[in-house]
Amino acid sequence: MKFISLKAINGEPILINVTAVRTVSSIDLAGVEMGVIGFDKTHEVVVGSTVAEVIEAIAGVAGLN
Repeated sequence: MKFISLKAINGEPILINVTAVRTVSSIDLAGVEMGVIGFDKTHEVVVGSTVAEVIEAIAGVAGLN
C-alpha cells in the first residue's frame, strides 16, 4: 500500500491509501475549493487539499513527477 499525506478540512494531516482512490473531484464550501476523494460508490471523504494538490501527491507517489 502507498499512502499520501493531505490536509483534512480542519488543517490536520490525513493519510490516504492511494491504491483505494477511484475518483478525485471538488466541492465549493463557502467559497473555498475542497477536494473530494471517492473510494467507491458509497464512500467519499472531503479533504482540505485542492484537486491539484491531490493529483500532485498521487503523481509523486506513483513516480509520475
